[in-house]
Order: sequence, then structure tokens, then C-alpha cells
Amino acid sequence: MLHELTLDGHGVRLVPLGVEHAGALAGFVDARVWAGMTSATPRGVDDVRGVVEQALATPARYAFAVLVDDEVVGSTSYYDVDLRMGRLEIGHTFYDPRVWGTDVNPACKLLLMSHAFETWDVARVAYRVEARNARSIAAVTKLGARPEGRLRGHRVAADGTRQDSLYFSVLADEWPHARARLEARLAGQAVTDERTSVLLLGGRSGVGKSTVASAVHDLLVARDVPHAVVEGDALDLAHPAPWEHGVAAANLADVWRRYRALGHRRLVYTNTVSVLEADALAAAVGDRPRVTSVLLTASDATARERLGRREDGASYDAHVARSGAAAVRLEAAAGGDVHRVATDGRMPAEVAAEVVALAGW
Repeated sequence: MLHELTLDGHGVRLVPLGVEHAGALAGFVDARVWAGMTSATPRGVDDVRGVVEQALATPARYAFAVLVDDEVVGSTSYYDVDLRMGRLEIGHTFYDPRVWGTDVNPACKLLLMSHAFETWDVARVAYRVEARNARSIAAVTKLGARPEGRLRGHRVAADGTRQDSLYFSVLADEWPHARARLEARLAGQAVTDERTSVLLLGGRSGVGKSTVASAVHDLLVARDVPHAVVEGDALDLAHPAPWEHGVAAANLADVWRRYRALGHRRLVYTNTVSVLEADALAAAVGDRPRVTSVLLTASDATARERLGRREDGASYDAHVARSGAAAVRLEAAAGGDVHRVATDGRMPAEVAAEVVALAGW
């Protein structure tokens, strides 16, 4: 799509992308720069010229060259622009590694979103990122875009594998806050990290996960610390058990999205094997969260005594057997980054204070 839109400010200039920019772009495009794209890495000026021509031939896409002091340092685009519906996406973004970690990306995003919300009056700006692209996920999160969820098998990567896409967005009523954060970053001011902080509580049956989580809740309430507690077992408690369908992770994503909309940034999550599933749970939370994994431990005698308070007969025997097997598995599989916290002979409030300190809350 040919256009004449130029955006200028904050040390960068966005001009309509043209074949005349192919040479400069080819000077720094490599596999690192092209990570997360769905096409093969361009090799040389001719390949980059083809990328530019494809961008210009794509309907509803406004492609830009990014200039700093008249030097081409990257490219970015509006795409899937639908002004009638008041929505668009920002992407197809890549930069010379020399400007990674500088003000170039936040400056570009400030210009693009300012024009989208304040000139075009859109209601929604979205970002789509391949789920494996940690660097892009981090960059989008820092912009203040909110995670929306994962589209499974949504794209075919350059290597032919089918990959998931993560969606993030900024809505019109969220834009003033996001704009203020971007302006503060560009002014060199400290910006509060709004990523989620997750405390995972795992451990065998009878170790006291729910009791400790409740004590953590009481402690944080007393300190007036906003947070939410989610019992993982309740997220897919159904018959037939839907474990293979990932229902628990999907439900966690939905639940946490609502809590985040209310301003919550701390999540306490309990589940027997949660400490073994930190990556999947972090992906469900969706905003590159800081995760503290705590494996609560207890002796066989302690676990049996606690289970005896709530189970009897065949149910008690089954729970004891599963608890013992889980303890062996968890101890063997939990890595060195997992904190072990013993619960034998301790009050829940004492254990809660220790795990809250480990989370830095």
C-alpha cells in the first residue's frame, strides 16, 4: 500500500518505506534481526528489495523506514488497518542491533500510537508476537500493552514449523496511561515495572499448600498489598478430567486478565506440580512475569497426619500413596531455581512470612 504519511519526533523520523531503503536495510539484516518473522531471513539487497516490494503490495499496511539523523536504522508498519472498525496492528518491526535497548523503539511506538489514537481515533491498537520471541514479548510488555491470550498454531515460521502467536493490545481508554509511561521513559524517568509477580506454591498432598496460601493472603491483606490467590486444582476440576486440553492454563489466563484489569500485579498460585510448570504458567499469565517457585515439603508422617484430618478409609489410603509418589517426583524434578521450604512443626503464618520474603513482596 502506497502512502504519504510521515511521523517525526523524539529523535526518530518515520517515512514511507521504499525500494530506495533496501540497501541500507540489507546492511544489518541477519538471522538475529529477523527472528520471529514468518519468512526466511533476507540475504542481500535483492532479497530485502523483495521484502519491501511485498510490504508495498499488501493492502491495509502502512510500511515505514525508521530514520535517526537521516540514517536508516529499521522498519516498522501499521497493518490490518481497519479505520471503519477503529482497529489496527503494529508490527513487521526490525531494527539495526546498534539501536536495540535505546530510545528508538519506544519513540517509534509513541509516534505510531499517538497518530493511531489521536489522529485516526482508533479504539484498539494490537501487537502480535511469536510465542518464542522473548525479546519482542519483553519490548511489547514495556510499552504497556496488555496480554490477551495465545492463538495456538496461528502462524507458520520460516523453518516450516507451526507456532503460536501471543496477542497484546492497548485500548483507547488505556492510551493516556501508556503514553505517559512512554513519555517518562523517553525523558529518562524511572518507570514502575508493571509486570505480574507470581508466587508458585507446589508440594505433595498434605503439605499445606492451601493453608499456606490462605496465610499468605491474610499477611498481604494486613499489609494492604493488592494480590489474588488462585487454587490451580479448581481450574480444571471436572469429569472427565480435561488435562490434555490445557484447560487449567486457559482458565488461568482468563482469570488473571480480569484481575490485571483491576490493577492487581501479584498472583499466588497453588498446585501440586506448579513448580514444574513455571514456564507454561508464566506464558498463561502472559506478561513476562517474575516467577518465584516454592516447593513446600513435609515428612511422610506429617503428610499422613494432615491428610487424616480430611480423608478416611480408601480415600485416605489413595491420597497417602499419591502424596508419597508426588514427593519423590517433585524432589527429583524441581530444579535449583526452586526454593524448598519445610512445613513440619511450623505454623502457617510462619511459613507464609518466609515465602512472601522469597517473593520480595
